[in-house]
Amino acid sequence: MTMNLPLMKLGLASAIAVAAVSMTGCGGDDNDSKTVADFNADGTIVDQFSCTDSSTAGSRVICIGAADDLTDTTVSDELVTALSTAQTGDTIVLPQGRFNFSTELTFDGNGSLGQDTMVTGLTIKGAGMAKTILDFDGADGESGAKADGFFISNTNDITLEDFGVYEAPNNAVKIKKANGIIMRRLATVWETDYQSTNGAYGLYPVETQNVLIEDCFVKGSADAGVYVGQSSNIVVRNNIAEKNVAGIEIENSMNADVYGNTATGNTGGILVFDLPIGNGLYGSGVRVFANTIVENNAANFATVGDFAGGVHIVPPGTGMIVLSTSDVEIFDNTITDHQTTSIAISSYALPDEAVLATPNQNVGTDVLSYGSIHPYATKYIDGWSPLIRSLNMHDNIISNTDLVYAPEGSLIKDIILGYTYNGLKVPTILYDGIGEAMAQNGNFGLIAGGINQIAQGLYDNVLNPMGDTSGAQLIPNLAEFGPYGLADHVCSSNNGDNSQAAVIPTNSLTGDPVFFENDSSMVCGGDTGKTPYIGAAATVTVAGVAYGCGADDKTSKHCVPTAN
Repeated sequence: MTMNLPLMKLGLASAIAVAAVSMTGCGGDDNDSKTVADFNADGTIVDQFSCTDSSTAGSRVICIGAADDLTDTTVSDELVTALSTAQTGDTIVLPQGRFNFSTELTFDGNGSLGQDTMVTGLTIKGAGMAKTILDFDGADGESGAKADGFFISNTNDITLEDFGVYEAPNNAVKIKKANGIIMRRLATVWETDYQSTNGAYGLYPVETQNVLIEDCFVKGSADAGVYVGQSSNIVVRNNIAEKNVAGIEIENSMNADVYGNTATGNTGGILVFDLPIGNGLYGSGVRVFANTIVENNAANFATVGDFAGGVHIVPPGTGMIVLSTSDVEIFDNTITDHQTTSIAISSYALPDEAVLATPNQNVGTDVLSYGSIHPYATKYIDGWSPLIRSLNMHDNIISNTDLVYAPEGSLIKDIILGYTYNGLKVPTILYDGIGEAMAQNGNFGLIAGGINQIAQGLYDNVLNPMGDTSGAQLIPNLAEFGPYGLADHVCSSNNGDNSQAAVIPTNSLTGDPVFFENDSSMVCGGDTGKTPYIGAAATVTVAGVAYGCGADDKTSKHCVPTAN
């Protein structure tokens, strides 16, 4: 193992150690508290082997390395072998030290050697997220692809804890198609700040169920530090996300609690997105509460791709963004000093106005592609909607000093120009208003025909050429968009003395923007006839144990059981 690393490594290790200690009171432990014995004088980590083989019947303990052999080659080779030959219930113990890896680490629960059934119940653990560091700088992926640190797939009830993954060329820890995941006290780090060449995602479970991410540290991702996508039953709590493009992102996912986290120094702090990915997985039931979201004012360093809704659209200086999704409750967060806006709420019309294009009504019955009718036709039929529904923001502590105000960002550039032209500041809570205005008024000046015409064009010309009315059910959220239901509105209350505005008022008959400094379009309850959305706690079950607010956590604010 290389022992002459730069002294700056100690600074980062110390920062992670401090982060781990600060988490101790909310579910962490002190196994990352820095001691002299753990570090050399030049700041490098002391190699240390302290594993004992305590295997029992049906539960093996696999020690990586040996007391007299902790070279990079030995640690790498033994870990690759342990993953490829893993058996259900294995615990793989990593030594203390910083170890260089030349290839990504893969585990496929359906492909482990000598196993006829899925391998489950795997645990991979180190000595602490500042004490066991796996460095993938320059690692190779399969078939020339950029390497992940870990790529884990097709398994259940897997636990990863107490180690760091550094400098992964692609993603640090990616888990796909798994049910039951614990990521605890992990660090994913790119040490060069704000570089588009950094890897994309830190902690990256996708197409998964029952996901717990707690007490982790994520830094430097060129996309999102913590990203949970196309998944369900999710708890993301007590993590620190800093200097990523997006600190924490919940995308196309259901039943998620995001609480007790700190997001700082990112481009955007916390994101809740629903994107037109076309696989039938779309989001609802997300609660974001009791987080500290402060000074996320970094320039956006994401690579601009072909996808309109990519993270490159995140405006620098945005505390939270909610994009084209439904059933989200945001409450009791502290959101401080953002240069553009504290909370931005947007339909998908802002990233791509083509979602509101008028359908081609002249395609007839011989159309071969839904795209001939509308560029987003297949996504609408799949169940996606570009509009915001059922969003409730309440009881947040929001403050911004005048010195940080410097709005920018491609997602809302036209809105920023409108406010600037009218001599006004961008509101602290900013809603484009398009969804509710369209639903309330149908045909109005923003587009020709409105969302109902899109739905009708799809239904008449493709799904129902013979007059079969049963086809209407294939266009969810669009065939009968009409006025929103009583709980489908965007609501805001008790967020302090802050400006808030829907740029297109929900009662607009023309669709023309009105650049309010403040307005009442997001007031719900009382005699408004609009019911604020209230979400339910998310619960994660891993190996038969329940985790979440009110389950294993009964002490954090909002998690204390109420008296009968």
